[in-house]
Amino acid sequence: MITSRQHPEVKELLKLSQRKHRLRQGQFLAEGLRLVEDGLAAGWIPVKLVVSPPLLSKRAAAALAQWDYPRLELAPELMALACDTETSQGVMALFPLPECNLDSIRGELVLVLDGISDPGNAGTLLRSGAAVGVSGLIATAGTADLSSPKVVRASMGGVFRVPWVMDAEPDQVVSWAKTEGWQLVTLEPRGGIPYHRFAYKDKLALVVGSEADGVGTEIASACSAAVTIPMPGGLESLNAAIAATLVLYQVLIYRGL
Repeated sequence: MITSRQHPEVKELLKLSQRKHRLRQGQFLAEGLRLVEDGLAAGWIPVKLVVSPPLLSKRAAAALAQWDYPRLELAPELMALACDTETSQGVMALFPLPECNLDSIRGELVLVLDGISDPGNAGTLLRSGAAVGVSGLIATAGTADLSSPKVVRASMGGVFRVPWVMDAEPDQVVSWAKTEGWQLVTLEPRGGIPYHRFAYKDKLALVVGSEADGVGTEIASACSAAVTIPMPGGLESLNAAIAATLVLYQVLIYRGL
């Protein structure tokens, strides 16, 4: 069991709290037994398991006994440093960042996150996207880092179920949509077609912007339509993740799924 913070593997592990090092190492962390199990169930192969035996529950210890992956054993105090949560469950996994790009996305329904800076919203959108079976999720530059611990945790395993692309430039998204025949439709708080009356055709890319600034000008100008969720109660807007989830399920209803 490693007890020194100066151990080379511990140093590299602790760096993963920073985005630049996740990108450099090509890895991200999934904390807790549930997320690790979700990743394995979805077919992801961990680079390494990180465990702290004194912190393990009986169920976690039993699960680890069945897994034959490289592992790094840390003292509890080092595990606490590596975790983003206040209380560690004693198990997490290093997973490789997905090798996914715009050209690899296929299917009939895609989510585009344009400037969604809140990790909780980004993670929830991954979760909702996985629930409805989107073909992919595209995050433009300026959107919360999908590999961050908070996004991964908020996704509740969705991060392993949806192909995702980070840091796409708006002009790249517009070019991709035109080339591949995707219809860009933006979700707006007001002024759009009521979401329950829109005809959701095949190859739909639903664009969700930040609650503060909305969808950026470049992508918004390339959208062929906008949908809006009516709010007869008088509020100005819904939470972005909740609003997008409503529209995603309306797409399923429209398509008879």
